[in-house]
Amino acid sequence: MNNTHRSVIKKIRKLRGISQRQLGTLIGSQSMVSRIENNQTEPNDHTLFLLCRALNISFDEYFNSVFGQRESILEKLESVLLTSYIENDRQQLNNLTEFYFQRFSDDPNDLAIFHQLMMVKATLFHFDFKLASFDEQNKLIEYFFGVQEWQYYDLSLLEWTINMLDIKKIIPYVFEIVRRNNSKQISHRSSNLIEKIIINALEASIVQEEYKTTKCLLQMAELWQGRQINFEFKTWLLFWKGIFEKKTHLNENYNKKIGHAYKIAMYLNSEATVYLFDRFLKSLGCD
Repeated sequence: MNNTHRSVIKKIRKLRGISQRQLGTLIGSQSMVSRIENNQTEPNDHTLFLLCRALNISFDEYFNSVFGQRESILEKLESVLLTSYIENDRQQLNNLTEFYFQRFSDDPNDLAIFHQLMMVKATLFHFDFKLASFDEQNKLIEYFFGVQEWQYYDLSLLEWTINMLDIKKIIPYVFEIVRRNNSKQISHRSSNLIEKIIINALEASIVQEEYKTTKCLLQMAELWQGRQINFEFKTWLLFWKGIFEKKTHLNENYNKKIGHAYKIAMYLNSEATVYLFDRFLKSLGCD
């Protein structure tokens, strides 16, 4: 077991003048704090966020202290958001929104904190297919407009927030990203996020009933699919194609496409994908 969680929590707690008992009260479990500090367990993602909030330290700062690097921070946040979304944990997301909003209020010029706040909000809004406020949308769109070379963080931000943006305003960036990738202007690691952006853009266009945009995205996705072997991408593409055809009464085979998407997801043992399929069908009135 890694000792760094134990030492960092002890050190920060003492610097803050917080007893183990007080910290336990703040996160709802003194026994958990004790087990961590006695090297009997490692904190999970939810516990880490509670600890960071109680100790008034950002998730970034905590992981810098533990691991001495920043590269895992974004992926860690993404993991927490995905888990919260799948488990329908709105309270966790509300807590995270409050946490990042407070940090952004303390330092409104910190763009990274603003981005993290938007990612959390986008996950929360995703439950009800809500769009961000006009001002928040404009801030994000202005940011994307200013990107000269799309890096992993930029693409990840777009992937997570596209559902709360007006798809008509953001779709030019999706096409530009695909064009740059085809011209080998985007690194291979970063290009792996593009298919997620395409799938999320498809969802946003269908939810917002911008079906002309959906049709263009499907055509682009078909070309992309020809060069990819990612079965998750192919499964989601088949699902959204079926939903699009059902919504637009394009043909009578949409149920077969949706059914095949389910079968593939079950074959791949992806319970999360099946669960999300169910949620989308119910939310869109397609069940």
